[in-house]
Amino acid sequence: MPEMMWCYVYVDGQYVRSELRRGHQFDEFDPRKPAVFVRNQRIAGIQLTPTRVFYYDAVDSEADEAEQERQKKYFDTVQRLPDTHVVLGEVRKGVKSREQKGVDVQLAVDALRVATSGVIRAVALVTGDADFAPLARAIREAFCHVLVIAFRSSLSDTLAREADRLHVVDDVPKDWALPPPERLSEPI
Repeated sequence: MPEMMWCYVYVDGQYVRSELRRGHQFDEFDPRKPAVFVRNQRIAGIQLTPTRVFYYDAVDSEADEAEQERQKKYFDTVQRLPDTHVVLGEVRKGVKSREQKGVDVQLAVDALRVATSGVIRAVALVTGDADFAPLARAIREAFCHVLVIAFRSSLSDTLAREADRLHVVDDVPKDWALPPPERLSEPI
């Protein structure tokens, strides 16, 4: 059996959903789909194996009731996917607009904690946000490989420079939809 290197995938849900909406796609996606890029990577001849996906997002408490229910149902569905864990924050009024609070910080804390634990040797970040560049650097400094998966239209140059590996998504993928209910239990 070939040697494998475990990798956890951390998905900035708001980032991906906003890119899907910008590409005129429905924003309910399977957060395990970016892990396909991870599976296609080898580091020092060792195959990367995504073993868990962590999805970070928030329910907008000021959205109308129907929209809140849609969001909650989506997050519940994502939570039922094998090896997938949902971490929710909250949406509050910011200086200029409504913003997620606690989501990006929690993603960073969780990813850095596992990178320093020695449990895994690679972390994949699904985001293009420059705010995650210090996280990518810290993961690398913890002797863990860092992969960034981001949309070309919103990839920060700063984050791209901090990645060991970079996968740029040129077009909004049409195959990132959630599986039908009868296939929800299929692994990554």
